[in-house]
Amino acid sequence: MSPLPSGEATERETRPVNAFPPPPPPPPAGGGVGGGSRDGSTDWDWDRAQAFARHWYQPLLERESWMAAAYLFVGILSAVGAFIAMNVVGWTAIGLLFIGVGLFLVRPFFAMVEALARMERAMARWIEVEIEPRPIAPLTGLGLKAVADPERWRQVGYLALNIVLATTLGNLGLAAYGVAPQVAFVDPFSGGWLGLGPVAWVAGLGFAAVLLGAAPRIAMFVAGLKAQIAGWFLGVDRLAEAEGRVSELSTQRQDILDAVASERRRIERNLHDGVQQQLVAIGLDLGMAEHHLQADPARARELIVSAREKVQGSIGELRQLGRGLHPAILADRGVDAALSAVVAGSSIPISVHVDPELDLSTDVAETVYFVANEAIANVLKHARARVASVHVAKVAANVRVTIHDDGDGGVDPAKGTGIAGIRARVRAVDGTFSITSPSGGPTTLVVEIPRHLPDRERGRS
Repeated sequence: MSPLPSGEATERETRPVNAFPPPPPPPPAGGGVGGGSRDGSTDWDWDRAQAFARHWYQPLLERESWMAAAYLFVGILSAVGAFIAMNVVGWTAIGLLFIGVGLFLVRPFFAMVEALARMERAMARWIEVEIEPRPIAPLTGLGLKAVADPERWRQVGYLALNIVLATTLGNLGLAAYGVAPQVAFVDPFSGGWLGLGPVAWVAGLGFAAVLLGAAPRIAMFVAGLKAQIAGWFLGVDRLAEAEGRVSELSTQRQDILDAVASERRRIERNLHDGVQQQLVAIGLDLGMAEHHLQADPARARELIVSAREKVQGSIGELRQLGRGLHPAILADRGVDAALSAVVAGSSIPISVHVDPELDLSTDVAETVYFVANEAIANVLKHARARVASVHVAKVAANVRVTIHDDGDGGVDPAKGTGIAGIRARVRAVDGTFSITSPSGGPTTLVVEIPRHLPDRERGRS
């Protein structure tokens, strides 16, 4: 046998005899995983039990659960009171119709119904549910038109139904608050299930404890259901609103297409009648100058000067045409500078006042510019005005553009492509448009649009 290496021999010599690894540490006093103790019994995990209890009973300490309970409880009382008041006033009005006195109770009846419906919507805010009211025609005169208004009868129908709805849902949502104390404290000492023995008593207490934690959850769910039903009766019809919005957008789209077609025709007309004719004249002048260059240099010089002036005029017209398409100055220096450039070469004095604190999105700034530009063009072409003004001001969340002139007036909003184009641009950004132009003047055009458009509605018109 070959001898061991010197290093291994040395290690074996220095290792103590009977050297074993140390024993594992003892388990913790509370037992290992799962709560097991040394004698094999299972200890209760108090931390986990406390966490579950806090989670289960936490809604009892939250404001939302108690507001839901208050909404259901007060809803029962208000439904009963509204039903009684509505029947007293309504049947009194019907009973007095034969002597004519009942006619004077029609308006108070519907006014009372509207107030009760408004109260129901206000109560829904207790549970953070906002019910947007339906559009409804105002009461006028004796209120007889309200008799034919389906929206007002919708309110009447809800208040009549609410006596059953509020009572049923209110008792359902609040039942657990009453059953839990009944099971825990009343039944055991009233000769109920306590006589069945301690097991039944413990089971009853456990059921009451579970029911007490479930009570606020049930109340919040039922309160949300009641508010949803109230919103269906008293709130805006989202489907009808969406259908109306689609119809409005379709109309806006057609208006924009008409305005674009009109703008295209205007550009074609300006190019044909203006720049194109001048370019033809420039070519004729240069041809005649070439013909007279040797025989009559003075005449040739006059023709060249005339051609140069026509070139300058064509450049000015092209600049004006390009400014109407997309002004670079608007993006570089803002609305104030862009509008000032528009009125700089006008034949009459036109003042421009722009709110210095105006902050507009790109689409809104372009709309403001094009509206003012088109309105100024109409003033210069048709109004025969001596002076005009443009005011752009911030009004709450909107920007208001006011164009005023002292011209002849008599503008018909239904006629003219300029006014139609302005209306199409304004409607495309959910703005409002109004014009006052009596015969003989003056004329005032007012446009108001949101200063910042929602992302879903942004778009260049």
